Amino acid sequence: MMQCHARAFLFSGRPDPTWHVEADYAGQLAALWERLEPCPPPAPAAPRLGYRGVSVTCAVEGEFVAFAGVVTRATGSAVECRKDVDRRFERLLLSTAPEHRIPAGVAVI
Repeated sequence: MMQCHARAFLFSGRPDPTWHVEADYAGQLAALWERLEPCPPPAPAAPRLGYRGVSVTCAVEGEFVAFAGVVTRATGSAVECRKDVDRRFERLLLSTAPEHRIPAGVAVI
């Protein structure tokens, strides 16, 4: 994974926090994705308000969305789903956010 940008789905009515994901973290996320067990789509539905997951988009690998123990990967028209029971992918991706990018008091996991 190179040239990756993340987004935490937190708000309605104002922009969600976004940030650049460094190459070493992108590599860790790619390796973690490869170890996750496949699951049948669709991914769990997110609530309309509050934390609704986190995504990372990379030029070649597509967009990964992590929420509620499932990670989906969309590349073109193809969508894959993998189980992330311990939410390791989601937690690792959230940990890449710069300090104060996700407002204090916002419950994300």
